[in-house]
Amino acid sequence: MTLLALMNAPSFPEAKCVDKDNLDFFFPDSQVELTQRLPRLLELCNSCIHITACRTFAIENQETEGFWGGTTPEQRKPLMKPKEVGTKRFREIQEYLSRGLTKEEIAIKLRVQVASIDRNLERAKRKGFTQ
Repeated sequence: MTLLALMNAPSFPEAKCVDKDNLDFFFPDSQVELTQRLPRLLELCNSCIHITACRTFAIENQETEGFWGGTTPEQRKPLMKPKEVGTKRFREIQEYLSRGLTKEEIAIKLRVQVASIDRNLERAKRKGFTQ
C-alpha cells in the first residue's frame, strides 16, 4: 500500500478497515487475489459510512493500487488525472530507503509484511522504474 496515502489519508476512526490487522488485504497482488477478496472487500466498504470520502481521497491522490471506497484501480482510473511515471508506493518506499529506513521499519510503518515491500520493489523493477 502507499505510504503517503496512509500518512495523508483522513482519519476515519469508525471505518470498517480500521479493524483489519493486515492492510495488505486491501492491496491484492493479482487479479486472482482481487477476485477472491472482492466479495469481502465490497461487504466492508459498502457497509462503511466513509465510503464516499475514502473513494474521493483515492481519486484525488491518484491511488493506482488497492481497493479504496468500494472501487478497484480500474474503476478509479478514468476519474484520475494522467498518471506519472512510476508508482506512488514505489516512490514512497524509495524515499524511506533513501532516509536509511530498513525494509522491516518501512513494513512496520505500513502495517504490512516485508514480503509486500519486496514484491513492490520487484514489480517496479520489472516495469522499469529501477535499474
